[in-house]
Amino acid sequence: MGLLNKVVGHAEIGGDTAIVEEYLAPGEEIIQSFHFIRDAVILTNYGIYDIDVQGLSGKKVQVKFYPKKTIKTISFETAGSLDFDADIKIGVSNNPIVLMEGGAMNVPISFKVPKSQAEEAKQIIHLVKEHYLL
Repeated sequence: MGLLNKVVGHAEIGGDTAIVEEYLAPGEEIIQSFHFIRDAVILTNYGIYDIDVQGLSGKKVQVKFYPKKTIKTISFETAGSLDFDADIKIGVSNNPIVLMEGGAMNVPISFKVPKSQAEEAKQIIHLVKEHYLL
């Protein structure tokens, strides 16, 4: 599942981070994690891990790491009256996809947070700004 298609399900704030613990560098600490049905986004003081569980069995797992110097923007779209989720997109500079026309463009890390967790989701804005953009 690609990053743009990862918006299936709701984010659970916090949860099991064992999947990235073997990849943590000395001094790297987990700031916050957001778990979906199978995938996760984990913020650390060094950057962002994007966990993509693949296949029906879920045994194949892709772990992408975006160093904090590659994180360029963050956007937050609140849930409207008929929406159930708030949308969060974190722009990164090294996540290209090839377009059918032959060009390439960077794709953001994109996920949804339930409307009931909108206040917690706003913390993501502050965490990303504080740790990666300022």
